[in-house]
Amino acid sequence: MRYLIKFTKEGEIKFVGHLELMRTIQRTVRRSEIPAEYSRGFNPHLVMSLAQPLSVGVYSVGEYMDLSLAEEMEIEDLINSLNQSSPNSMRFLDATKIEEFINVKKKPQAMAAVEMASYRIKIKIKDSVKTEEQIKKLVKETEWNIVKKSKKTTKEVNIKPLIHKFDFQLKENQLIIEVLVACGSEQNLSARLLADFIAENTDFVDKEAFVDICRLEMYATKKGKLLPLIEFLK
Repeated sequence: MRYLIKFTKEGEIKFVGHLELMRTIQRTVRRSEIPAEYSRGFNPHLVMSLAQPLSVGVYSVGEYMDLSLAEEMEIEDLINSLNQSSPNSMRFLDATKIEEFINVKKKPQAMAAVEMASYRIKIKIKDSVKTEEQIKKLVKETEWNIVKKSKKTTKEVNIKPLIHKFDFQLKENQLIIEVLVACGSEQNLSARLLADFIAENTDFVDKEAFVDICRLEMYATKKGKLLPLIEFLK
């Protein structure tokens, strides 16, 4: 049986890459001694997947994974068992059992369901007044073009249509941006890429300072309504 589990990725673990994060979760599951399901064959592995990889250096309070169990568990017991075995910088917050019925279409995996994600981006600045003027001017522009490079091609891409919400404030020498952006298999905008675009198109940000980025939540739409993944898949 399949569970969707929400967790955080904070502290030093935010500098861990996707594959190492997967290994960390696998170790946590083994230590917790929950009845996890493993694939069959010569080299069994945990039946699990993450909703959307997170860039190195970005932390999150809204990560999701699908995990299959061989036996049903109470949600509270599942979360407590995982938290007792997890690193301090990873906390398991909530879970829901994905109900499946005969002759009823299966609900998608989290990685297939996710469409958008919200982020908070904090960028250090040198001049609040001038930064505010430039951001207001930038928001009015119809195109935010960046150059995307792959192994074979280089092309200019307008990322503005991938941004569904953009709010900002200036506080204590910081530009604080909250955004809702495309985040899925069909369309995806990296918060790091967006932060780089903002930094490159404003003159008064501290380009040497660390940019603090936090993923707040991941969403999917149901009947035109935007829902956190854990509500969408209930």
